[in-house]
Amino acid sequence: MTPMELSPLPEDTAKAFEDGININSVKPARRKDGSIITVSIQDSISDKFHVSLISDVTEEYRIRRALELNEERLKEAQRIGRFGWWEFMPETGRYIGSQEISRIFNDDVSALSFTYQDNLNYAHPEDRSYLRSSIEEAVEKKKESYSMHYRIITPKGTIKTIAVNSNAKYDEYGKVLYRYGTCQDISESQKIMDELIEARRHAEESDKLKTTFLANFSHEIRTPLNAVMGFVNILTSMKTTKEERNEMVGLIEINSQRLLRLINDMIDLSRIESNNLEIKYTNVEINDFLSSVASAAAWEQETAGRKDVTLKVVKGETSRGIYQHLDELRLSQIFSNLISNALKFTEKGEIRYGYKVTQNSNRYGITFFVSDTGMGIPVEKQEEIFRPFVQLWRDDMPKVQGAGLGLAICSRMTEMMNGRIWVESARGEGSTFCFSFNTPVIIE
Repeated sequence: MTPMELSPLPEDTAKAFEDGININSVKPARRKDGSIITVSIQDSISDKFHVSLISDVTEEYRIRRALELNEERLKEAQRIGRFGWWEFMPETGRYIGSQEISRIFNDDVSALSFTYQDNLNYAHPEDRSYLRSSIEEAVEKKKESYSMHYRIITPKGTIKTIAVNSNAKYDEYGKVLYRYGTCQDISESQKIMDELIEARRHAEESDKLKTTFLANFSHEIRTPLNAVMGFVNILTSMKTTKEERNEMVGLIEINSQRLLRLINDMIDLSRIESNNLEIKYTNVEINDFLSSVASAAAWEQETAGRKDVTLKVVKGETSRGIYQHLDELRLSQIFSNLISNALKFTEKGEIRYGYKVTQNSNRYGITFFVSDTGMGIPVEKQEEIFRPFVQLWRDDMPKVQGAGLGLAICSRMTEMMNGRIWVESARGEGSTFCFSFNTPVIIE
């Protein structure tokens, strides 16, 4: 090869010769035996001479390429595993880290360098003192390695959970030379862990509640059965007057209805839990519906033996027809359960039930309610009472009948009809259960 074939000159050759030409290039070359090598060519060309220095860099480039591949693989492994390396130098007071560290802390890949205080500022406010004390304790006790789990908040407001593994090197006097380690984004695994812990807590709580329920259920189901069987035995084996027979038949009917309600509650709750409860929507005329509720409420009052309690219906709109798209049977069950529950905890006073009409942006809404003057519900218990098998009663009062299913069924049915239920109450001041549905309301 001629020198010009080895190192072609630029197009503006005249100017190049005046300035002097230095050309560096790397290209493949073939030996006489046919093997291919990589050579580095360094040319210095002027109008008087042309010097080329050719070096075999095959091994150097093989090693360099291997290092580049290893670096690419390391970066990809860090990206997939969501972890990166970091280093802290006390003399500069700054952290430096890999691209993945930047992705974890800043949600993008860029050069990352920040101070010790910046690191604390990244930490979630609730975890900041934990981070500071952990680092200070490790330095104070000359720990060579330690681990931390805490939350950070990125500049975009994303909350992440990270796992940091730290190592430290000390000089002979115990002074920190530098700290280094890895940082991994474990937000997804932490979320799964939190969900598993919450699921376990719910399972344990549910198991405890069901155990309590089974103990109560056996008592609740035996009580009306014993009454029915006892009165039937008296009717068939003893001479009784007509008045006594009528009274016993009435008691048998009351206890039979109590037993039937308990069984129906269990069936309804089972259907709700398995998503097999059918909802059939119709346009329910609310005033006519409440009139039908009144007769059922009177029967509930008689069954409960609350003669000193006054039942009062409150209608929010009587001059016009008012309709809402609901399941009338389920709405009736909700009112029945709430009125029955109010009668259990109200020995005397008044129970008011009905609805009031609201209007927002030319759209009507209805808020139903059942209010009593009973014992009231402490604030800390107001969410708990809507869970299955939970009953609220005090040691200084007789335990009320029931398996603790009524309010749970009301809550589930309300949710299934695109609504919500809540309670407004305080201890000793009575309770008001309110519920509403996000379905169309028509006023004619």
